[in-house]
Amino acid sequence: MNGMQETRNNPEGAGREGGGESRSAYGHIVKYTGFLGLVQMLTMLVGVARNKLAAVLLGTAGVGLSSLYWNVVNFVNSASNLGISFSSVKEVSECYGRGVPERVARQVEIVRTWSVWTGVGGMLLCLLCSPAISFLAFSDWSHTLPVCLLSPVVAFMSVTAGEVAILKAVRRLERVALVSVLGAVVTLLLTVPFYYAWGIRGIVPGLLASTLGVMVAHLSLSLPVFPWRVSLRSRAHFRAGWSLVRVGAPYILATLVNMGVGLGLSIFIAQAGSLSDVGLYGMGYNLVFTYAGVVFAAVDADYFPRLSAVHHDAREMNLAINRQVKVCVLLMAPFVVAFMLAMPLVVRLLYSSAFLPMTGMAVCASVHLFFKSMTLPAAYVSLAKGDALTYLCMEVAYDVFMAACVVAGYLFGGILGTGVALAVAGMFDWWMIYAVYGRRYGLSPDRSARPFMAWQFVLVMAALALALTGEVWLKALAGGCVLCLSVLLSLGAFRRETQLFSDLKRRWGGRLPLGRK
Repeated sequence: MNGMQETRNNPEGAGREGGGESRSAYGHIVKYTGFLGLVQMLTMLVGVARNKLAAVLLGTAGVGLSSLYWNVVNFVNSASNLGISFSSVKEVSECYGRGVPERVARQVEIVRTWSVWTGVGGMLLCLLCSPAISFLAFSDWSHTLPVCLLSPVVAFMSVTAGEVAILKAVRRLERVALVSVLGAVVTLLLTVPFYYAWGIRGIVPGLLASTLGVMVAHLSLSLPVFPWRVSLRSRAHFRAGWSLVRVGAPYILATLVNMGVGLGLSIFIAQAGSLSDVGLYGMGYNLVFTYAGVVFAAVDADYFPRLSAVHHDAREMNLAINRQVKVCVLLMAPFVVAFMLAMPLVVRLLYSSAFLPMTGMAVCASVHLFFKSMTLPAAYVSLAKGDALTYLCMEVAYDVFMAACVVAGYLFGGILGTGVALAVAGMFDWWMIYAVYGRRYGLSPDRSARPFMAWQFVLVMAALALALTGEVWLKALAGGCVLCLSVLLSLGAFRRETQLFSDLKRRWGGRLPLGRK
């Protein structure tokens, strides 16, 4: 109670810690965000090349069909893996932390056994439900055979997820980073030849070959750490695995709702519009939330463990959250401004001119990223506290609201309307997280950061207005000024809050002007 009361009396949630300690903490966050973001960026650059080639070789309709197939198998995989890939990280990590190799090896064997079981179960589920999936997704039975042929993809994905969880749990993050890049390269090399040779008919064999290749790549890096051992007939392993299912169930339910909403929106747009619209919406969504999300790569890997260690202390919890929020906004705001202004060029570079109709949608949806930079660090509180029910309710509430917004946006504004809907959903999520978690956990935003965030929001909205205008000269001149102001605001905050510029000054002998006072 004392910690909670102190946090409320000090709305920044930070107290007045020592300047050196604060600057060091911010420096740590920035460095890890940069490193993990760089790894994620390398992975995404390979993905960009793959999507660019897919857009050229398949066109908007082909990309829409590929997106729909992928959403189907991803949904079946999420429904059948029972949260093993999430809960196993915690279970294996606890054994690894105790320093008992025999228990770690046994836990790894349990995880792999359940990964195979759930993979086979998911494959059978996909086979049995293929007629229903074809009818629900395409309003006919013509895609039953392709869905059946894609069923092994579910098994490959399940085994791959288990291997990633094992590597994360035993702190082999360098292998996790390497296999992420390697998997992207394998996917590129094993899908494009099928697209080139067979066009739309190459989508199914491309998905099969690429997911098999990704599974082999993961096994090649995990098997040297733990040799392959499974016990598919072991009752002891079956009973032991139920603890993984109990822990992962609430989180997999949230994932299922999210995947179901994504699949439902794709089906709705296909039926209310066309497969081309599905491709435009899917590519626009990926452009904003996947490619532009590299800034958030460190939140799961570095920030979440730190938050978990201090979640019982309200003051320290607010410190950790507010620091991460500030760094996310510092990095994301200038990026969003530049991203909006350069959107037509970005679309041409990453896809093709056929996807230019999604430019306005992607520009509007980019506003969501600004709110996400303030929301995502705070959203991890329920996970850190193990409050699975609250996490599930918050995720379901957001998904339902977002789906309603996208449906309304598409009906009234087409593809552009879906971008506006995603921006509104981001604002709603920001309001909901701070309203609910403020009451439940004592979450208290940093008041001293409000002027900076308000100014950055104004600049983001100015960039939005300029990006939607057709005047290139106005976008270039005024947009350049808006971008410079956003960058200067962030650089000034970095200089005050971190030691990075001081470190650069010492290293380079004061030759960097940003290091001068």
